[in-house]
Order: sequence, then C-alpha cells, then structure tokens
Amino acid sequence: MNKTVELRRTKAEYLILALVVVLFLSIPLFAGPYHLAIIMDIGIYAIITMGLILLMGQAGQLSLGQAVFFGLGAYSSAILTTQHHFAPWLALLLAIIITGSIAAGIGRAVLRLKGIIVSGVTLVLNLIFSYLVLSLINLTGGANGIVNIPHLSPVKLIPNSLFDYYFLWIVAFLLLAFSLNLVNSRTGRALRTMNILSGGGEETAQVLGINVMKYKVQVFTLGAVYASIAGSIYAHHLGSIEPDIFGAHLSLLVAIMAIVGGMASPWGAFLGAALLMGLTELLGKFASVVVSGPTGAYELIAYGIILMAVLRFLPQGLIPLFQKLPPQSRHSK
Repeated sequence: MNKTVELRRTKAEYLILALVVVLFLSIPLFAGPYHLAIIMDIGIYAIITMGLILLMGQAGQLSLGQAVFFGLGAYSSAILTTQHHFAPWLALLLAIIITGSIAAGIGRAVLRLKGIIVSGVTLVLNLIFSYLVLSLINLTGGANGIVNIPHLSPVKLIPNSLFDYYFLWIVAFLLLAFSLNLVNSRTGRALRTMNILSGGGEETAQVLGINVMKYKVQVFTLGAVYASIAGSIYAHHLGSIEPDIFGAHLSLLVAIMAIVGGMASPWGAFLGAALLMGLTELLGKFASVVVSGPTGAYELIAYGIILMAVLRFLPQGLIPLFQKLPPQSRHSK
C-alpha cells in the first residue's frame, strides 16, 4: 500500500514538473527583459538551494558552504575562458570537475565531524575562500573581479539573454528531475535512514550495512556540483564577477531559502528562492520610498521575520502546503 501511494505521488510530481516546464519556457513570450532577469535570479538560487536540500533535508548534514562552490564554479569558468582561452562549454564542464574534486576532498575531511560543528567549519571555509579570492590578484583579479567573460551562446540567432534564460531553466528542471528520482531511489532511502530528522541515524544506518561516509561524501559533492553549475551559468550570463557576491552571506541566504521552502523535497528550493527573491525585489522597489539609503538592512530584517514565522508556524517549510498526497484506497490490503 505504501509503495502504491509513493508511486502515485511520484507520478503526480513528474506531471507537475512537466506543467511547470511548459509554463517557464513560455514566459519569454510575454515577459520583458527586467522580469526575465528576476526569474533568472530565482533559477540560479533554486539550483544552489536544491543541492543544499539534498544534503540537509535528505542526509541530515548541516552545511553553510554553498557560496564556496558557487564561487568555485564561477571563477573556474571565468579564469579558464579569459586567461586560458577555453571554450565556454568546456570551461563549464571543467569547472564541475574541479569543484566536485575539491568538494569530495573537503567532504572526506569535514564530514567526519558531527552536527553543528560541520556547519561551523563550512562557514569558516567561506571566509578562507573570500580571503583567497581577494589575495590571489593575478589569478582572480582581487577586489576588481574578472570581466569580459564570454557568453555560452554558440550561435547569434537569438539574443544571449534569451539563450541564457532557456539554458538555465532547462538545466534547473533537469536537475530537479534528477533530484526527485534520487529522493525516490534506493540512495534516497539510504540517505533518509542516516538522517536523524527522518527518524533514523548514522548508527542505525551502519547496523543496516549502509556505508555512511560514502553516502555523505557523495551527496556533499553532488550539492557542490549543483552550486558549481549555477556559478558557471551566472558568470557567463553576466560577463563579469566580483568577490563580494560569494561571501558567507550567500550561504546563509541559501540556507534560509532551504528552510523556508522546505527540505523534505527538492521542490522546496524553488519555493524558497521565489519567495525570498520576490521579497528582495519588493524591498528594493518600495523600501526606498519609505526610507533613504540602502535597503540591505531591511532585507535582513525581513528575512529574519520570515524565517522565525516559518520555524514557528511551518517547521517543515512551505512545501507541505503544496504537497497533496493521493488518498489511500480504503480497499487496499
């Protein structure tokens, strides 16, 4: 009976995914450049957050290091194309390999630790990464960043911004489909067995013969690869990058998106990213009418209020409000 319900919910998720894909791919037909840029920001953050949800929501491993891997993807693509003249597509693939290899090494070292210590260590990694980016001026451009990063678009038949939009969202939906499949697979069940928030634990998993360290490193690396892909697309889309973008504040923002959206499903990444990016846009438009000066402080206050409200009233995030489980048949045996 449980397998039947799970299968029906999986089919419903893929049906919803198909409808959402059609919707987002048709948006450029009636939306202007300004709104497309906002939706692209949502897509970038959704990909980064999706990787974190797999790590935190499925495996139960706290991490505040997504900005490091987002930055590694962006800087790898930027350096390879501007300084070594690699083709953008090849640079994107090499950035994935570079980021994934570094993440696997970090994961083997960091994930031997437990609980909140892991989040503290990954947060320190953010600070180290920011220091290196600012210090290695000949490589990263220091505080000035890197400019003249080539676009991904291989042809000039459509505008670069439109190509970037379609490419970003196709990648986002492919990663979502992969994530949904992973969550519903044997690997996903093994990860939830390790997750104390799902009623399991590492000791329980080890008793059942699950190689806990292997799975933790794999999902940590996978989350880093998601962030790397988002970073490369971001760099090639904008054509320039600056170190301020990849600070610890980004990792904290992505963690809030994961919590607000809901860590029980990869769909939560899109809900969290859409809500917080929409809020940022509204504050940028209307806060300046009420107060003078930058609105960054007001964004932090708003994020904090939303986070506290969600933790108080929706501890599982927004995703349960959108999940409709198929009713169980009364005649099931």
